[in-house]
Amino acid sequence: MTAAPASQRSTRARKRPVVVIEAREAITLYRRKQAVLVDLSDWESADETGWIQGSFHCPPGEFAGLIDPTSPLHARLFEPGKVFIFYGGPKFAPLAAARRARALGLDGALALRGGLKAWRNAGGRVAGHPQSPFPVLKASFGFAMRYALSVARAKYARLRKSFEHA
Repeated sequence: MTAAPASQRSTRARKRPVVVIEAREAITLYRRKQAVLVDLSDWESADETGWIQGSFHCPPGEFAGLIDPTSPLHARLFEPGKVFIFYGGPKFAPLAAARRARALGLDGALALRGGLKAWRNAGGRVAGHPQSPFPVLKASFGFAMRYALSVARAKYARLRKSFEHA
Protein backbone atom coordinates (compact mmCIF):
# COMPACT_ATOMS: atom_id res chain seq x y z
CA MET A 1 0.00 0.00 0.00
CA THR A 2 1.41 3.39 -0.98
CA ALA A 3 0.82 6.72 0.65
CA ALA A 4 -1.34 9.28 -1.13
CA PRO A 5 0.48 12.08 -2.93
CA ALA A 6 1.03 15.26 -0.93
CA SER A 7 -1.55 17.17 -3.00
CA GLN A 8 -4.29 14.64 -2.11
CA ARG A 9 -3.32 14.64 1.57
CA SER A 10 -3.52 18.43 1.78
CA THR A 11 -6.97 18.54 0.14
CA ARG A 12 -8.23 15.90 2.56
CA ALA A 13 -6.91 17.94 5.48
CA ARG A 14 -8.62 21.08 4.17
CA LYS A 15 -12.00 19.34 3.90
CA ARG A 16 -12.03 18.53 7.61
CA PRO A 17 -14.19 20.97 9.53
CA VAL A 18 -12.43 23.29 11.94
CA VAL A 19 -13.12 22.13 15.48
CA VAL A 20 -10.96 24.57 17.48
CA ILE A 21 -11.28 28.30 18.05
CA GLU A 22 -8.74 30.82 19.30
CA ALA A 23 -9.48 32.69 22.52
CA ARG A 24 -9.78 36.13 20.89
CA GLU A 25 -12.35 34.85 18.38
CA ALA A 26 -14.25 33.12 21.19
CA ILE A 27 -14.34 36.33 23.24
CA THR A 28 -15.71 38.24 20.25
CA LEU A 29 -18.46 35.67 19.66
CA TYR A 30 -19.32 35.57 23.36
CA ARG A 31 -19.55 39.36 23.66
CA ARG A 32 -21.89 39.42 20.64
CA LYS A 33 -24.02 36.79 22.41
CA GLN A 34 -23.46 34.36 19.54
CA ALA A 35 -21.70 31.72 21.63
CA VAL A 36 -22.41 29.55 24.65
CA LEU A 37 -19.36 28.51 26.67
CA VAL A 38 -19.42 25.06 28.28
CA ASP A 39 -16.96 24.27 31.09
CA LEU A 40 -16.13 20.55 31.20
CA SER A 41 -13.94 20.67 34.31
CA ASP A 42 -14.97 18.89 37.49
CA TRP A 43 -16.30 20.92 40.40
CA GLU A 44 -13.08 20.78 42.42
CA SER A 45 -10.82 22.09 39.67
CA ALA A 46 -13.38 24.74 38.69
CA ASP A 47 -13.40 25.91 42.30
CA GLU A 48 -9.59 26.09 42.37
CA THR A 49 -8.94 27.72 39.00
CA GLY A 50 -12.18 29.59 38.37
CA TRP A 51 -14.20 29.52 35.18
CA ILE A 52 -15.17 31.79 32.34
CA GLN A 53 -17.74 34.25 33.58
CA GLY A 54 -21.18 33.32 32.25
CA SER A 55 -20.22 29.82 31.13
CA PHE A 56 -22.36 26.75 31.64
CA HIS A 57 -20.71 24.19 33.94
CA CYS A 58 -21.05 20.60 32.76
CA PRO A 59 -18.62 18.05 34.26
CA PRO A 60 -17.55 15.29 31.85
CA GLY A 61 -19.76 12.67 33.55
CA GLU A 62 -22.87 14.78 32.95
CA PHE A 63 -21.99 15.79 29.39
CA ALA A 64 -23.21 12.59 27.73
CA GLY A 65 -26.66 12.99 29.26
CA LEU A 66 -27.02 16.64 28.31
CA ILE A 67 -25.74 16.37 24.75
CA ASP A 68 -28.14 13.52 23.94
CA PRO A 69 -30.94 14.95 21.72
CA THR A 70 -33.55 12.87 23.60
CA SER A 71 -32.65 14.54 26.91
CA PRO A 72 -35.28 17.03 28.14
CA LEU A 73 -32.53 19.55 28.98
CA HIS A 74 -31.00 19.35 25.51
CA ALA A 75 -33.58 21.64 23.89
CA ARG A 76 -33.21 24.26 26.63
CA LEU A 77 -29.43 24.32 26.74
CA PHE A 78 -28.43 23.87 23.12
CA GLU A 79 -30.23 26.60 21.17
CA PRO A 80 -30.13 26.25 17.39
CA GLY A 81 -27.94 28.78 15.61
CA LYS A 82 -25.55 29.30 18.53
CA VAL A 83 -21.88 28.39 18.60
CA PHE A 84 -20.95 26.08 21.47
CA ILE A 85 -17.43 26.45 22.77
CA PHE A 86 -16.15 23.69 25.06
CA TYR A 87 -13.19 24.17 27.41
CA GLY A 88 -11.70 22.73 30.60
CA GLY A 89 -11.63 19.20 31.91
CA PRO A 90 -9.05 16.57 31.05
CA LYS A 91 -6.56 17.46 28.32
CA PHE A 92 -8.50 16.37 25.22
CA ALA A 93 -12.02 16.55 26.71
CA PRO A 94 -13.02 19.81 24.96
CA LEU A 95 -11.94 18.49 21.57
CA ALA A 96 -13.74 15.18 22.12
CA ALA A 97 -16.85 17.02 23.34
CA ALA A 98 -16.89 19.29 20.29
CA ARG A 99 -16.55 16.31 17.96
CA ARG A 100 -19.27 14.39 19.80
CA ALA A 101 -21.58 17.40 19.70
CA ARG A 102 -20.99 17.77 15.96
CA ALA A 103 -21.72 14.08 15.45
CA LEU A 104 -25.05 14.59 17.24
CA GLY A 105 -26.01 17.54 15.05
CA LEU A 106 -24.59 20.65 16.76
CA ASP A 107 -22.66 22.03 13.79
CA GLY A 108 -21.39 25.04 15.71
CA ALA A 109 -19.52 23.04 18.36
CA LEU A 110 -15.90 24.11 18.90
CA ALA A 111 -13.09 23.53 21.39
CA LEU A 112 -11.30 26.52 22.91
CA ARG A 113 -7.60 26.28 22.05
CA GLY A 114 -5.54 26.81 25.19
CA GLY A 115 -8.54 26.62 27.52
CA LEU A 116 -9.05 28.91 30.48
CA LYS A 117 -5.43 30.10 30.45
CA ALA A 118 -5.71 31.31 26.83
CA TRP A 119 -9.06 32.97 27.60
CA ARG A 120 -7.54 34.80 30.58
CA ASN A 121 -4.45 35.85 28.56
CA ALA A 122 -6.67 37.19 25.76
CA GLY A 123 -8.47 39.46 28.23
CA GLY A 124 -11.58 37.38 28.89
CA ARG A 125 -13.33 37.58 32.24
CA VAL A 126 -12.85 34.76 34.71
CA ALA A 127 -15.10 34.19 37.72
CA GLY A 128 -14.52 32.30 40.94
CA HIS A 129 -16.81 30.43 43.29
CA PRO A 130 -18.16 32.81 45.96
CA GLN A 131 -17.50 30.25 48.71
CA SER A 132 -14.06 29.31 47.45
CA PRO A 133 -11.31 29.93 50.01
CA PHE A 134 -9.23 31.85 47.49
CA PRO A 135 -11.43 34.97 47.09
CA VAL A 136 -12.14 34.87 50.83
CA LEU A 137 -8.44 34.79 51.63
CA LYS A 138 -7.80 37.69 49.29
CA ALA A 139 -10.64 39.69 50.83
CA SER A 140 -9.58 38.88 54.39
CA PHE A 141 -5.97 39.76 53.58
CA GLY A 142 -7.11 43.13 52.23
CA PHE A 143 -9.23 43.70 55.33
CA ALA A 144 -6.31 42.75 57.61
CA MET A 145 -3.99 45.14 55.74
CA ARG A 146 -6.45 48.03 56.05
CA TYR A 147 -6.87 47.32 59.77
CA ALA A 148 -3.10 47.10 60.34
CA LEU A 149 -2.56 50.39 58.48
CA SER A 150 -5.26 52.15 60.49
CA VAL A 151 -3.71 50.92 63.76
CA ALA A 152 -0.24 52.06 62.62
CA ARG A 153 -1.62 55.49 61.63
CA ALA A 154 -3.31 55.87 65.03
CA LYS A 155 -0.07 54.98 66.86
CA TYR A 156 1.89 57.40 64.69
CA ALA A 157 -0.61 60.18 65.43
CA ARG A 158 -0.35 59.54 69.20
CA LEU A 159 3.46 59.53 69.10
CA ARG A 160 3.47 62.72 67.09
CA LYS A 161 1.17 64.41 69.61
CA SER A 162 3.32 63.28 72.54
CA PHE A 163 6.46 64.76 70.92
CA GLU A 164 4.68 68.02 70.12
CA HIS A 165 3.62 68.50 73.77
CA ALA A 166 7.02 67.61 75.18
